[in-house]
Amino acid sequence: MAEDPNATTAQDASSNFLNQCSPARPHILRSSLPDNHPFAPTINAAFQALLKYRQITCLLVDQQHCLLHICGDALGLLGEYGKDITSKNILDLLPASLKLPTSIVLNRAQTDGEAKCSGCAIVPPPNGQPYTVTIAASRDITSDTREVLTVLIERDDYKHLEASVDLQTTELIEVNNRLRAKVLEQQQTEQKLAHQAQALARSNADLEEFAYVVSHDLQEPLRAMTAFSQLLEQRYGQQLEASAQRYITHIVDGGTRMKAMIDGILELSRINKKQITHSSTSLEQALEIALENLELMRIENQATITHDALPTLYIHKNHIVQLLQNLIGNAIKFRGPDSPHVHITAEQQASGWLFSVHDNGIGIPQPQQKRIFKLFQRLHNQQEQEGYGIGLAICKKIVEHYQGNLWLESAPGEGSTFYFTLIVNTCQSES
Repeated sequence: MAEDPNATTAQDASSNFLNQCSPARPHILRSSLPDNHPFAPTINAAFQALLKYRQITCLLVDQQHCLLHICGDALGLLGEYGKDITSKNILDLLPASLKLPTSIVLNRAQTDGEAKCSGCAIVPPPNGQPYTVTIAASRDITSDTREVLTVLIERDDYKHLEASVDLQTTELIEVNNRLRAKVLEQQQTEQKLAHQAQALARSNADLEEFAYVVSHDLQEPLRAMTAFSQLLEQRYGQQLEASAQRYITHIVDGGTRMKAMIDGILELSRINKKQITHSSTSLEQALEIALENLELMRIENQATITHDALPTLYIHKNHIVQLLQNLIGNAIKFRGPDSPHVHITAEQQASGWLFSVHDNGIGIPQPQQKRIFKLFQRLHNQQEQEGYGIGLAICKKIVEHYQGNLWLESAPGEGSTFYFTLIVNTCQSES
């Protein structure tokens, strides 16, 4: 079967076409491989890829301007004619606006060996943007001594686009470097915060241990002071003046209050030491225990306690008992003129549970609402209401132990609603 002479001509001239891809540039690639060389297909494929990348239409024509081979048509100038267009005059195939300049370039190339024309306008299809091209042609001789013309049509704005891409690439590199620097700075900040958090955790642990030890060690001398004061009153009370007896009473009362405060500090220091058990705790049962502990107070004040359905959670039983007991006890203690009524609700949320304890008591003024959660902070003196300002501080500590929050809504004479959240995984709770 005879070889196609046009195909041979195309392969022989491929390296010459590459040298014409940009007439103002030096040679990019020149191949002297024979047609049957095993690397010839690879070189030809690379040549086609380069033409596509460069947005170039590259053609082989004979002396009569008839098409011999399409090396590449990245601009799509010949796409509408299909594949079988060889041997046709390219002046009949190119867009109308390119026919005259292409004819001039081809004629000059036949005479002078090469020619070029820039700024040739192309009108694209509807809705397309017009652009200009540079047409270059050169006369070449193939291995079988035939003369052919190579035609190179390249978009004029490609070089500007290439420069724009280079500029944008440089800007992206700069942005990337800035982002890397910010990421590094963020990582260093996170490491610093992690170290500070660890130091703070150690400091808190040390403070809790210190509070526990000091509070525990204070118990014995305080017990001795109170005991001997009471013994002094029992043995010599009749021999003492009224003022001396009053002083002893003050000593005993002060010792009693100090013991209650120390017990509160001890309880606060123990909260984070208690490990959460992995057995489920029914809040219904925990509420029953809290109400049993408050039974005498409930009877004396004729208090009514109601509640919605309460869940079963993985939580330390003593924690939730003490939390409910303190909140309900405060609601009964700070009652209004009517009999105390306390209602408890529970609502499951995406990240845990929201609880509320509502009462009809005397209410709390807005400016005092944050103060009451601090240790030893009281709104009433001992003559008005007994207490040591410890209960709500313990509640806050328990809630925070479970990554929750404790707050209230209240107004004088309108009662109070204490809200608290307990953070547990959905798989660790059941309604």
